[in-house]
Amino acid sequence: AVLIIACPCALGLATPMALLVGTGRGAQLGVLIKGPEVLESTRRVDTIVLDKTGTVTTGRMTLLEAIPADGEDADDVLRTAAALEEASEHPIAQAIVRGALERVGELSPVADFHASGGRGVTGVVDGRAVVVGRPSFLEEWALRLDDALAATFERAEDDARTAVAVAWDGRVRGVLVVADQVKPTSADAIGALRALGLDP
Repeated sequence: AVLIIACPCALGLATPMALLVGTGRGAQLGVLIKGPEVLESTRRVDTIVLDKTGTVTTGRMTLLEAIPADGEDADDVLRTAAALEEASEHPIAQAIVRGALERVGELSPVADFHASGGRGVTGVVDGRAVVVGRPSFLEEWALRLDDALAATFERAEDDARTAVAVAWDGRVRGVLVVADQVKPTSADAIGALRALGLDP
């Protein structure tokens, strides 16, 4: 005769312990799990939806390009715009300032700074009345982008980037393009998800 004694304690403790450790580790990595039943249903997941900003991208705007109008110097356009934008706390403004400090160095002081929420900024830099913002904002100052700069602006927006125009002394001098950069690890992470049979 064989007597088998089965103790349910190991099984009774192992499952909740595994769930507790799994949800705890997920929380450390920024993954919030509603409950254990969610973990059980993950075997049926075939698609993952990602929030781009701060997940796939860095969540921080970066200056990509300074495109001057014909006859203008790109560094001068960038330096002048950044000097004006330094007085602003807007993420686009700060991206322009960081990019300018890396590329052209020290910036001039600004006077008579004024921000128009979501449209643009104005001020005086080195004795020049400078306007930086969207084309519609510049039009309020009777400033229009030429065909080449307008095409640059449209191309940037088609590529999901943000562009601002820079003008002074009655003429649009260039366009600055900024964007939220993709994290270096994003491609590998998405590749790993696809290798698991998931469609991100």
